[in-house]
Amino acid sequence: MNNQTPPSAAPALDRGLSMIEYLLEINQPASLKKISDELSIPIASAFRLIKTLTARGYVDEISSNQQLYVPGSKLFQIVQRYQLNNPLQSMAQAPLKELAAVTGQTAQLALFQNRTVLYIDQAIPVNPVSIVAPMHTPIPINITAAGKIICAQLSAEEQQDLLNHETLVQKTPYSISSISALLQNIKSARQKGYATDIEEYSRGIGCIAAAVLDGLNRCVGAIGITGHIDQYRKKEIFDGNVKAVLAAAERVSRSMGYSSQYPPVATA
Repeated sequence: MNNQTPPSAAPALDRGLSMIEYLLEINQPASLKKISDELSIPIASAFRLIKTLTARGYVDEISSNQQLYVPGSKLFQIVQRYQLNNPLQSMAQAPLKELAAVTGQTAQLALFQNRTVLYIDQAIPVNPVSIVAPMHTPIPINITAAGKIICAQLSAEEQQDLLNHETLVQKTPYSISSISALLQNIKSARQKGYATDIEEYSRGIGCIAAAVLDGLNRCVGAIGITGHIDQYRKKEIFDGNVKAVLAAAERVSRSMGYSSQYPPVATA
């Protein structure tokens, strides 16, 4: 069995890209010698390549006792341009329509802005429904499935800092009104891979939401559905809708560059 890497048609380009990928992977400054040793690139070749990459902005040189290198600002510009050309809302439109068709509920795309949830797009099922999401209106995180699942992607410290400055809004008798209860709900959402709102925002309405992740494993939003509460009290329908929401969120995540194993639903 041959385990050797196939020869490159452009060895210098291949080495240069390997150097960039290495600096991104280790996520810390590295000396030219370390880069050369780790990638088995002759020091003279590594020197020429690093100088070219630095001149083009793909690598930045840090001045200290020795010359150290980190990923350059050009890489972040490329990422920003890529995201502008592939916005989340555009990527989510087709999955939202399919999710609405499969579940018969309103499908929604939400962002987290200024400590609140903001719905920026939605799709209505073929059969008319009267339950829709309030578009572009800030909604407190404690009464939304999207808010909970987005918060579930934060670290424990980030969650605590967020909630320490949060005033919990109680819109119905079922709204979560204590920080400890909300933290427990968020923890459960992270374990399951999805969050729910069972008449917490409005009586007679239920919601399911799952996180959308990008290529850096960051949560960039949430995909969810909203429908009549009866569909949330029938286990077979509920379980099927959870699977549909997770599948839609994973599809959008893949479009946003996410490549790891998408969070599965926890088994009982």
